[in-house]
This record gives sequence, C-alpha cells and structure tokens, in this order.
Amino acid sequence: VDPGAAYSPDGTRIYWWQRDGQQWELWVSPANMSAPKRLPITSLGLIKPIWSPDGARFAISLYTAGAGFKVWMMDTTAGSAPRQLQTGEGLAQAISWHPDGMRLAYATILNNGDVVAMAVNVDSGTPYRLVPEETRPHWAFWSPDGSQLAVQIMEPVRSSIALTDSAGGNIRQLTNEGFERLADAPWSPDGTALLYTSKRTGKDDIWLLPVNGDSARPLTNDVREDNSPIWSPDGQWIAFFSDRGQQSDLWVMPAGGGPAERVTDDVLVETLIGWRPGTDELAYTTGRTSQTIWAHALADGKEWQLTPDSVQAGWFNLSSKGEVMVNFARGGGVNDFAVLPIGGGEPQVILANAGGTQARWSPDGSMLVFQSDRGGTEDLWVVDATGGAPRQLTSWPGEESDPRWSADGTEVYFRADREALFGDAWRVSAAGGEPVRITTNARVIGLEENDIQASDFIVQQAGSGRATFKLARVQGNGSLQTLWDRSLAGVVGRSPATDSVAIVVVGENGPQTMLLPLNGGEGRPLLEPGQFGQAWSPDGKEMVYGFLVGEAGDLGILTLADGSTRRITETPENEGRTEWSADGSTLVFQRSVPISRITTANLTKLLAAPH
Repeated sequence: VDPGAAYSPDGTRIYWWQRDGQQWELWVSPANMSAPKRLPITSLGLIKPIWSPDGARFAISLYTAGAGFKVWMMDTTAGSAPRQLQTGEGLAQAISWHPDGMRLAYATILNNGDVVAMAVNVDSGTPYRLVPEETRPHWAFWSPDGSQLAVQIMEPVRSSIALTDSAGGNIRQLTNEGFERLADAPWSPDGTALLYTSKRTGKDDIWLLPVNGDSARPLTNDVREDNSPIWSPDGQWIAFFSDRGQQSDLWVMPAGGGPAERVTDDVLVETLIGWRPGTDELAYTTGRTSQTIWAHALADGKEWQLTPDSVQAGWFNLSSKGEVMVNFARGGGVNDFAVLPIGGGEPQVILANAGGTQARWSPDGSMLVFQSDRGGTEDLWVVDATGGAPRQLTSWPGEESDPRWSADGTEVYFRADREALFGDAWRVSAAGGEPVRITTNARVIGLEENDIQASDFIVQQAGSGRATFKLARVQGNGSLQTLWDRSLAGVVGRSPATDSVAIVVVGENGPQTMLLPLNGGEGRPLLEPGQFGQAWSPDGKEMVYGFLVGEAGDLGILTLADGSTRRITETPENEGRTEWSADGSTLVFQRSVPISRITTANLTKLLAAPH
C-alpha cells in the first residue's frame, strides 16, 4: 500500500494505490476496508486521483505511451474503463473540481513551455483557459462555492498567490514575499481563508491567509520543517507534518492558532491521507522502509553488508578510490554524510546534519558536491573528503540542483531555475565564482550524466506533444540535439566503449532498455521488456540491470558481446540503485524492505481538551 489514498467526500469510501509488479493498481473500498475492489486503472507512478464532489467519479492524470500525461476520468462505482478528458497539447495534472461536479480544473504545460490553468467540461470535453488574463505560469483552485479561484503563481525563483472571480477575471495579488506555495486543498470549508507554506525563514512554516484582504499570519514557527497542511471538515483544525522533535510526526492545531498537539510519536514514516468526513478520525499511512547498502563480488558471488540495520541508508555514491559515501537519515529531517571503505568498516561522518542530497564524489575522490537548503534555499555546496566546513558554490534564490562534475574535476554542472521556470543548464568553477549559463529556455528538468567533457552532456527536458518529456544532448555551444522524444525515458549512461547511450523508455509493455547512437539513427533493444538497465561496467562490456519477481526487485548482468544474462541476486528484498567499482570487480547496491499500512487515529479526546 502506498500514500496515494483519500476518503470520498462523504467519508464512506476510500481509495488507495497498491503495487502489482511494475505498475500500481488503484483500489476502492468502504471506509472500513471491507470488500475492496480493484479499478481498471494502472499507473507507472503515483498520482493522486481527485474525488468529484458527489463521490461518483475520479479525475486523475495518467501516462500512456501514445499520449503522455493527460487528464482522465472514471466512474468509481460501475468499474467502467477510464475516459480521457484532455486531448490537447502538453502534460496535464488534475487540480480541483468545481462544486457543480461538471467542470474540472487542471494545469498543463503547453508546447511553448507556458504553464497555465485550464478547465474542461466533463460532459462535452471542451477545454478553456481558466484565468485568461494571467500571463505568468500558474494553476488554480476553485473555492467551495465556486465563486472564486485561488491562483498559484510560479515564476522563476519566486512563487506567490493571487485571487480571481469565478470567470478568472479581476485578478488580485494576495502575497508578494515570493516563497508561498498553496496547500494541496487550500480553501477553508467556508471559503474565507487559504492555507499555504512559506520558506521565508529558510524552513517551511504553515500560514493562514484570509481572502478578504486581511494580513496573512503564521500558524507555525519552528526551526524544523512544517508542511502538508490540511483542513478538518468543519474548518476548526489543521493537521500537518513536522520534523520537530528529531523525527517526522503528525500534528494538529486549532485553525485560529494556538499550541500544536502531537498525534504520532515514533520513528516510523507517516504520510497524511486526510480527515474522514463526519468523524474525528484522521487517516494516514505508516511504515518504515529498511534501507541498507551492500557490496557484491562478481568473481565469486560473495556479498557483504556495508551499513548497519539500525540506520536508514539512502543515497550513496562510490568514489574512484573505492570509498562509499552514504547519506544516513537520523529522523526529523536530519541526515549525515558518512564514508566507509568498499571492503567494509566503521562509517566515518564527514558532515553532520548535512541537510543535503545528491552528494557526488569528484573524479579524484577528494571532494563531494551536494545540494542543500542549509543556507535557506536549495544551493550547491562542496565539502572535502576528510570533512571540515562545507563551502557554498551557489547562493541564488530559487533552486540549484542535479550537480554533476566535469571529467577533470574543475567544474560543476547543474540545473537552475534562475531565469526560467523549468530551468536551464549552468556550470560553475569548483573553486567558486560566477556561474555560467549553458542553455537558454531549454526547460531542463534534470541533468542525466556525470564526468562531463567539453560541455557535452545529456539532459531531460519538459517536452511537447505526446512525449511530455524528452532526452536531449547539450553540445559545447549550448545547442540541443534531441535523442528521444517518443515516450517517457531516462538515461542509464553513455557506453564507455562505443559512441552510444543506453536509455530506458516507457512503452505500453513496460520499461524497455535500448541503445541509441549519439550521432543519430534508430536504437536497438538491449534487454527484454521489464528489465531496466542501471549502470555500465567501467569497460562497457557489461551492464547491471534490475527486474521484478512479484513485488521484489532483483539484479542481473548483461554481457554485451553475446547478449547473455545472469542473475546475481535472488532474495525477497528489493535490490537496486547499483554502482560499479572502478576496477569492475564489485557492485555496490541498496537493499530495502518497504512496509506500509493505512491507519486511523481517533482524535475525539484530543480535540475536546482545552486549548
């Protein structure tokens, strides 16, 4: 079971996603979880469906190889096949229903890169611009009575909130700080206020914004992150998640302000589902994914565990010297960077409370570059392999992400939304200095390669038409060469032996690993459908790949010369996220055991207590 779950508007039913092999299935049942029924919807990823006001239908964004991400609708009781509502250009995400249940608001990325709020009549299928006068990137939420729209404005490096009438006119700016993000369901039940999170202090806090023009006020002000706020059905309470107290837990507080009360107090990971209408019950998923890092000797098949069971080992990266950097999660949003030899040993913390992700070794193994909000916004930092104070490489508003080293270790390439909403590729000297922009309005979502040579690398772009996303090669002059735009795809890596790149494309039959020539031309399959490449061997003669057996992920090795494969793991756990040692003798991988269940908490006594 996964966090994508929600009660129907009347509280009598609940839906949830459940994994089945390589896809997720959508299930629905009465609120007591009796008589569950699988609906004819599957998804490669988890996108939350939205109940219609009468609970008779879902709106959901689904990916198909022929159309990309589009908005679909289905009957929740008859079990009929979903019907595609949105057939126009670009990616689309369902946002909110009009209270009449006949109109649906969604956000779409147009072919020219604009993000706009759209609406569609669910009977006629006719789409229209929801806020026609707004030129900034935006999406919108209908108020409970349908008379107003709360508009989320998303400009490069800043976000804000506006209000319009039901026709999308008479735009009134409500906030201007530049850090405001509306909640998933922002409107209070009576339509008088909006919930949002703000990062103006460097950490997420929850704010309440009256729509009558009164000033916004903070509801939380903690040194840790507070986020994911949701209204109780009567509008008197707000539930949210907080990292306070050295762990992530569920809290509630009066909507008018006042002390927050803890609902959960454990090291398990919770994800908020919502209040069950008509009750004082709060539903959430709870569980823990055990994550450890292992090594596997390819010569004799010997395995050894590198990190203890007692800590969560998330992201890792293997250096050219055979040292493994591991991101240890300590709870409460706190994580440490630690290093240990590939042969095993006691992890040595080189940066405590790193607040960072995506740490990668420099080619010579002397430094790590990582993304962190330790300075208040998502910036890039470097730290020596021996530890010490980290050094900041970027300090812009907005987000700098996906750091990648140049092959000689003198520069760091990255994605930034400084002058474009979806981002462009930039580079900065590893010694510091002013970053240099490489692409212009390229809609770069992420960088896909490390050890970049001569500013020649592959990125993922927000695409257009049926592809929604595409892979492109950035060349030395900043121009882009499209490599794949037929369907959703990700990069395994460039072949060390040939002028080609391995990619995993998403088709009607699941993931397919292919080899594409970099100079253009048709690609060829490398593996069977359902087998997804993960990493090249250093000599380019082999590739490690993953595949599913039931719900467990195992690993195999493909030999390129003859196309033969051999299985290297066979366990009930999930193995994935692999890297090769520099000499090609050892694989390092993550082993995990996810456990999740839906739980409810009866808050009658807590809510009745004096506050």
